Amino acid sequence: MKLSLVIAISAAFLLALGQPAPAEDLAASIVGVWKFTGQHIKEVASGKIDYPLGQNPTGHLVCTKGGHIVSVLAGDNRKAPASPAFTDAERVVLFNTMVAISGTYQVEGNTVTVTYTTSWNQTLTGTTQKRQIEIAGNKLKITSAPFKNEQGQDAVIVVTLERVE
Repeated sequence: MKLSLVIAISAAFLLALGQPAPAEDLAASIVGVWKFTGQHIKEVASGKIDYPLGQNPTGHLVCTKGGHIVSVLAGDNRKAPASPAFTDAERVVLFNTMVAISGTYQVEGNTVTVTYTTSWNQTLTGTTQKRQIEIAGNKLKITSAPFKNEQGQDAVIVVTLERVE
């Protein structure tokens, strides 16, 4: 009987570890350093998935207790330039295989609102965008609002991360 109770309590504990954080806890739970584990664009209607930075992008997202955010994400297939004197073509490839932002953020419920003060391509600088977040254990999932992709289809960006600290 005691063994059954221990197994039941252990199972309940392990199941609780993988449950999403309640919305009121997300503001505190997002604070920290996160390592990117994936990024893809998903067409809403078809479910088609595209990996513009490859299936194993690298980088980190840092969210501070004071509401600041900084992130760098790089594609998984980037090649170092042939020499320290980059060619314009090499610069273009490197630029097109990265994302970098900084700014401030606020969490309300399961929505994070980011106001960008800096972005690698200037298109986000000065804008505010909302993302849906979900935290389960040491995993963070961020999903954009739907937008029109290059083919005119509704799509969302989905980013997955793992807590580093």
